[in-house]
Parts: sequence; structure tokens; C-alpha cells
Amino acid sequence: MLNFRENLSEWISVISSKLGFLRAILDIIDIILLSLLLYICFKFLLGIMKKRSGRLLVGIFAVAALSVISYLLNLKATFYVLENVMQFGVIALIVIFQPEIRTLLENVGYAGKSLRPRTLFVSKDEKMTAIEGICKAVKTMSVHNIGALIVFQKDKELNSYDELKAVNINSEVSSELIENIFFKNSPLHDGAVIIRDFRVSKARVLFDGISNNPALPLELGSRHKAAVGATENGSDSRAIVVSEETGQISFAKDGELKQNITAEELYKILVKDLVTSDRTNEKQGTKREKNKAKMR
Repeated sequence: MLNFRENLSEWISVISSKLGFLRAILDIIDIILLSLLLYICFKFLLGIMKKRSGRLLVGIFAVAALSVISYLLNLKATFYVLENVMQFGVIALIVIFQPEIRTLLENVGYAGKSLRPRTLFVSKDEKMTAIEGICKAVKTMSVHNIGALIVFQKDKELNSYDELKAVNINSEVSSELIENIFFKNSPLHDGAVIIRDFRVSKARVLFDGISNNPALPLELGSRHKAAVGATENGSDSRAIVVSEETGQISFAKDGELKQNITAEELYKILVKDLVTSDRTNEKQGTKREKNKAKMR
């Protein structure tokens, strides 16, 4: 394998020396790949810093810096201890940051998905009808203090949840269906409802983890934290929460929670986020396809 790599490198060097532009192209590719790698690492670190585990990361950097300083100052005993700590720390890092590493790899896998056409076409009228039904149900549940969690799944997979307890629905959205699911005596009212392709996909969805973002208000319950958790770590999902205690409506996106909004405000947010933005992306995708066709 090593000989093959050496032969390949030698062959590329010979070719690039004769063709100067090839070396320039390879240098550009090298810069692009390095920039992409740095961007991915930056997003990974940014996502960690927003969570409680970010404090642990700061501590790790501090230990690493102290290790370098002890090496430069020839503090043998301190460096020996820190060196061994860092060796075992690599294994601990993989275990502790396993969810973040998994999310990072998933995001890399989804990098080109936005360029591919959707398998299920949903018309604008169908989207608007679904949003109207959801907002009508949310308004009613808000008035009667009925707790609810509704998660919109977009292109990426949702954060992990208990699939055994989740119930498949696969039904058109209606305010009556949403209200019946979250009715206090309903066997499906615990957990979240997943909306996929503007249809009610699953009910009684219990997410495995909730957000540990220290910036969230302390008085928030598990339902609100589950909503934030479902939309963070690079997820493109959106979540609606109705508080069982106050009836207040909240909207979660990109790990951030917008609290105490009206059903009318929620309607405008959903239309802008799920209808208008999607139509813009579809137009851009159609334009790209037309440009490709012209080039052919």
C-alpha cells in the first residue's frame, strides 16, 4: 500500500511538472478541502460550546495548554502526569462527545441532499391546509391549557427517539386529529407528534435526549427542552410547544426557542419557514437544472 502511494505521488509529480496547470488545480483542490475541513470543525466546536459539554471542552483545552507549557519549561513530573491523562482522555472524548460526533458525520452525509429532488411532492395548497389545521389546533389547546409538542421533520433524520413506543399514523393533518391526539385522556397524548411531508407521521414519540443548553430559562419543563433538543445539533427540524401550565405557545428552530407567541404569529412563522423558503429553494433547484440542460 505504501509503495502504491509513493508510485502514485511520483506519477502525479511527473505529470504536474510537465503540465503546470494540473499542479495549480491540485493546489486549489487542496485549499478547498482544507477550508471544508476547518468549516466542519468550526461548526462542530460551535455546536458543542452551546451545550453543557462545552465547559468540559474548555477544561480539555486548558489541560492541553498546561501540558505544552510543562513540556517547554521541562517540568518533567507535571508533563508525565498530563501526558498520561491526555492519552486516556482521547477515549473519554469519544464516549462523551459521541452524540456530537454522530451528528457531525450525519451532516456530512446530508451535504448534497438539498441538490436532489424530493421523493414526495407536496403542493402549496396542501402545505397551507396542513399549517392552518395545526395552528387552529394549537390555538384551541392553548386556550384550554392542553400540553402539546409538534415536530416538523424536514430533510434530515430526527434526533433519536424510542421507536418501539412511537405509533405510526400516516394521516392527513386536521385540527380535530391533532386535538384528539393531545387530549389528556388519549393514549397517544404523551410525547410528540411528528409531521413529515405535511402529514401526521407518528404520535407518542419520546425523544431519547433533551437539550442541556445552559442558556435556556430554568423554569422550562421537559416538553420545551425536548423541543429544543429536537432542533439542535444541526437538525433542520422545527418544533411547536404548548405549555400545559400556562397555555403559552413556543416555537423552536436551530436550537433556539421563541416563547409566548400567538397562534397568528405562529401561522406567519410556519408559512415563511416551511412554504416560502421551500418554494425559493425549489425555484433555485429548477434554475440549476435548466442551466445544466442548456450546457448540454
